[in-house]
Amino acid sequence: LLFLVISLAWLVISLEMKMPLWLFITFFACAMLPFGALGANFNALAMEPLGQLAGTASSILGFMQTFLGGILGTLIGQAFNGTVTPLAAGFCSVSVAALLMIFIAERGKMFQPQNPPVSGHITDLH
Repeated sequence: LLFLVISLAWLVISLEMKMPLWLFITFFACAMLPFGALGANFNALAMEPLGQLAGTASSILGFMQTFLGGILGTLIGQAFNGTVTPLAAGFCSVSVAALLMIFIAERGKMFQPQNPPVSGHITDLH
């Protein structure tokens, strides 16, 4: 969600004004920070149930990331019009698509607790 919020703010500001370099770098860095943290964690979660096939799954996942990144990067790059708006719109589009995939994969359980409370918690000792 943070990636989407940052991307939307970046898009709105890029539509309203010619963005100075310092502001572009700030938005780009702020957008890449959660992306870098999420990528490794989602990859680990995706490979967790694969056990002995995790190495093969990791290589396929790496190939797909590179392949799809190349295709999407080319499409976004072809939209370049001398402003950062196509890049910001690309970030927004990709973040919305990723969020939709997460909602589908989680089957509506995204913000619900997944595990029962741990017994013997400090509040249970009264």
